[in-house]
This record gives sequence, C-alpha cells and structure tokens, in this order.
Amino acid sequence: MDLHSDNLCAACAGSFGVASQMATAFDRVRAFGRSNAGATAVEFAMAAPILFALTFAVIEFGRAWWTKNSLQYAIERAARYAAVCSNNCPSDAQVTTYAANQVFDQAINAGAFSVTHPDARTSCINYSFNYAPWFGGHFQVLSGSTTMTGTSCRSH
Repeated sequence: MDLHSDNLCAACAGSFGVASQMATAFDRVRAFGRSNAGATAVEFAMAAPILFALTFAVIEFGRAWWTKNSLQYAIERAARYAAVCSNNCPSDAQVTTYAANQVFDQAINAGAFSVTHPDARTSCINYSFNYAPWFGGHFQVLSGSTTMTGTSCRSH
C-alpha cells in the first residue's frame, strides 16, 4: 500500500497520514489474524492423513483376518476330507489340492499346504502363506510380508 494512494495532499501527508495508514494496516493484520476463513481446510489438512491411515489400517486388518480365516477353513475341510475315508483314502497330493480349492475367493497354490502323519491313524494338514499388505507403500514397517501358519489334525 502506497502512502500517497489515499489522495492526501503532500503537505498533509506528514505524521498524521503515516500514523493513519499504519493504524489501518495494523487493523487489517488483526482482522486477518481473527478471521476464521480457511480454518476448516487447515483442520482437514491436519486430520485427513490420520483419518486415511486409520481407514486403510482397518481395511488391511480386516483383509488379513479374512485371509487367515479362509485358510483355516480350508485346512479344517481338508483334514475332514483326509479323515473320512472308507477303503480309498486320498493321497497327500489330493488333500493339498482339495485344501487349495476350499480357500474363499483367493488363488492360493497347493504348495502352501502340506500333509503330515504323526501316527498311522492321524493326518495333519498345515499351511504356510506369505501375506503381503496392499497399503504398505514405502513404509519400512509395512513393506514386508507376514507368514501365516496353521495346522489342523484329525484321526481316522
């Protein structure tokens, strides 16, 4: 703002003109400081990353839980399949293929499952699956995968 912009005469633009314009400028600075225009945008900018991180964490936790439950269901069904046999018991390869086919809405290789026999009448089906989060990004904490494991045993 120029001191001579209010059309004050050169003779009157002494200390009164400067003091008046300084007071006006300070009033505008105070009014700007008291204004709440844009406060909502600033508050959203501070809260949004936390909100989005929490939302993605809930989604990722739910996805991991769903995967774990789906794998556990598959080996429970496979253990029952291996245990309920009359004359023709399925081979270990058939049991692992059956387990891979029982997983809900995921393509998991039959190699993630294995069959052990602790004794002659018991079959144990195990899984070992590397779970990788979708929303890991470049964060070191989230960039790696977690190995999910589980076992289900049944006697025949």
